[in-house]
Amino acid sequence: MDLHETWKKLEHDRLEKPAQWGTDVRPEKSKSKHPALKLKKSLETTLGFSVAFLIFFTVLIFLFDHWLIKLFIGTVTGAYVFFSWYNYITLKELKLQLKQAFDTSLKTSLEQIHRIVFQSIRFQEKASLFIYPFSVIAGYLMGLSEHDNFEQDIQETTVLVALAIAIVVLTPACYYLAKWMYKVSYDKYLDQLKKLIHEMDSPQ
Repeated sequence: MDLHETWKKLEHDRLEKPAQWGTDVRPEKSKSKHPALKLKKSLETTLGFSVAFLIFFTVLIFLFDHWLIKLFIGTVTGAYVFFSWYNYITLKELKLQLKQAFDTSLKTSLEQIHRIVFQSIRFQEKASLFIYPFSVIAGYLMGLSEHDNFEQDIQETTVLVALAIAIVVLTPACYYLAKWMYKVSYDKYLDQLKKLIHEMDSPQ
């Protein structure tokens, strides 16, 4: 299998049907199954979710009056600002490597794509561990704010114990859920890409 020729064909297929303005005929979207392009699609989806959650939590800040609730919602919002920026930079780097793959070393570009995506998702998995407790507290306080005696409730021992239990239970649960979602969205294509790189080192 000539991977260089296959890669060039992917680019040719992507460009051979330009948009036809003023007609009812729409160009077919690329349905390539190349793992590098699948990883790009997954990153675009992840970025979309990051921005959506950022908007959601930004709106929540203005729906609650108590400073403590605003503080924790604001912390989570700040985290999504960072994750949105981080995913955008990662996607930008991946697109640059895809572009360079047609002009320079295909193997080197694919290796860089694998490294960029792998490091990105593993970093986000670990970084999220520090955000989940703030998310749990924010959600808990939002629910608690529905009570008339919010100021008194947050000083009750039973309330604080229940909050601590929620953090201990939900933080690892959210972590492993996110880890599973990353596995479904990325690991399959990372393994396929790694296999392609290995084949390029094998005798033809």
